[in-house]
Amino acid sequence: MMKWQADGELRRLVDGMLDGSLSRTDVARLEERMEADPRAMEYYLSLAGQESLLAELCAGERDLPLPMPVKKRPRFHWAAAAALIAAAIATAVVMKRNPRSEAPSVAKTGPEARLSSEVGAAWNGQHLSPGAALGTGSVLAISSGLAELTHRSGTRLLIEGPASYEVTGPNAGRLKHGKLVAEVPPGAEGYVVEYAEGRVVDLGTEFAISAPADGGHTEVGVFRGEVRVQQENETFEQGAALYAGHAVRTGAGSATRLRSIPFDQDSFIRQIPSHEYPWFYHGGEAPMEWDVSQLVWSAGNYLAVMKWMNGPQALVLQKVELLLDGQVVGSDEHPCSVGHLTSTLGNVYQLKVGPGAWKRGRWTLRAWPFEAAEGGHSEGILMFEDGALLNSEPGDFSGPWDYVHDGNRYRRLFNPDGTCSLWINDTPSDYFKDAAWELRGGILQVNFPASDVAEEHLLRDGNSLLFINQPYRNARRGK
Repeated sequence: MMKWQADGELRRLVDGMLDGSLSRTDVARLEERMEADPRAMEYYLSLAGQESLLAELCAGERDLPLPMPVKKRPRFHWAAAAALIAAAIATAVVMKRNPRSEAPSVAKTGPEARLSSEVGAAWNGQHLSPGAALGTGSVLAISSGLAELTHRSGTRLLIEGPASYEVTGPNAGRLKHGKLVAEVPPGAEGYVVEYAEGRVVDLGTEFAISAPADGGHTEVGVFRGEVRVQQENETFEQGAALYAGHAVRTGAGSATRLRSIPFDQDSFIRQIPSHEYPWFYHGGEAPMEWDVSQLVWSAGNYLAVMKWMNGPQALVLQKVELLLDGQVVGSDEHPCSVGHLTSTLGNVYQLKVGPGAWKRGRWTLRAWPFEAAEGGHSEGILMFEDGALLNSEPGDFSGPWDYVHDGNRYRRLFNPDGTCSLWINDTPSDYFKDAAWELRGGILQVNFPASDVAEEHLLRDGNSLLFINQPYRNARRGK
């Protein structure tokens, strides 16, 4: 009987595995060969054992002085080493076949996922607030807006409504419909998202899925890295590999082949949009404009807050408008001065979008300045906010708030009785001595007995306090 010998492919795969040069595809092929033929597994274990023994012998020889006689090495326990190697290979094979297995970096305790943030989310069913925990079987459902979900593994999802996503594990979920962008950090590889016709297995990447609610074609695209797309009844090895810039479209049913399509990357939102936009004013009456499309998700009330940060000249506005595709939808016309604390007045504009006026499109905020003297300048921030901020209650502001300004650490404490305190670098300050705070129309005002000037704040969410007439960055709720 002819003695079995490893073929060229197997020798190449095993050599690559031992020297660490094997690609992901070749690793999968080697595992496939070893699963299919026990002799291939024996061949790998034999060479791996020799490599280990050789490394041990070489290390021992380096440790011995040359004039000394070489002592006999302890007997190498090949059976134990083979068992360990086999176990490692078996684990790798199982992880490859079942990428939903928990990665070593996944935290062992805590909820499977949490709602990290949301913008304009209109909830279907259960209303979730940032920080809310979601266990296995929990469903995040929104009719519009954006929701950011972070799995326990660290995988971050940005879900655009209308959408429904079910959490199925610490690094897995099911997209029933909607748009999803997944960013998988190192250590969380193996994230799996299922959809109607199959599933996507991450291999360390950022990718997107668009699954329509009507059962139409699902699209999968890769921003960077690599994923494996498996249709129904396909194994991981049978799935199609997608790389950066690639996209496919699939249809209902396992018989439908994947079809390559152009990847429309601009159709997906990859980050929670900022509510803050810089402005720079150098005089004149030309309007200033900002694209706020990713913040206008429904009809309702919105706020435009103009905040001065720097410069010798105050910005004086006459009106602010909100436009959809170039047409004015909402407007607030009143004079406003935006400068340092003593020269800021009327800098909060309220804009309404009626139920029949809203649709998806390009939403633009436009601010009209009065003509100013040439030579001056100023710069600051437009904060575009949900009008619901004005519904805040006094108890929402109570407690400590921390922020940093010009390298110093500050803490403000708003007490329920209307008094307030300030610490600078952990040292008490008398700046708020005899000051008191109150809520007027949803805006917190810190009033000073010897002055008619008040510091003003808005509450963006339970953890973000906005300074609207002081050039300080947002404060975070302290502990």
